[in-house]
Amino acid sequence: MLGIYYGCGLRKSEGTNLITGDILTERKLIFVRKGKGCKERYVPVTDGNLSYITEYLQDGRNFLLARNQSGTESFFINQFGGSCSDQALSARLDRLVKNSASTGLQGKKPTLHTLRHSISTHLLQSGMEIEMIQKFLGHASLESTQIYTHILNEC
Repeated sequence: MLGIYYGCGLRKSEGTNLITGDILTERKLIFVRKGKGCKERYVPVTDGNLSYITEYLQDGRNFLLARNQSGTESFFINQFGGSCSDQALSARLDRLVKNSASTGLQGKKPTLHTLRHSISTHLLQSGMEIEMIQKFLGHASLESTQIYTHILNEC
């Protein structure tokens, strides 16, 4: 889940709308079919995240599907083999944070959208051009992306 939301900078709904066919492992891309404004885009996946995603698809996801004998194409599934809702994924993140040893992280109460902001800020800090970040995030306007330059200047 973290590899998808942080590593790919997806919006909450973009992650919940993913299906297994959207993971293009050979090309190291994720196809976002239902972005904001019904826009589509391809998002690159690092080798590290791709290994986590592949492991989930082969082991964790298949375990849940076999256990429940369901056939959903949704990427994120619940313990019953059905599609995960936005709320269920948010609750999973809350549990991860709660179970972490980081009191600082627990105090910040990160959300799935926080992960999107974090990767954007980190990309900007590492020197990526803002126009590339705009494409990565699927922003229609550069103005939407420029909020991250203000965050960076505050640090």
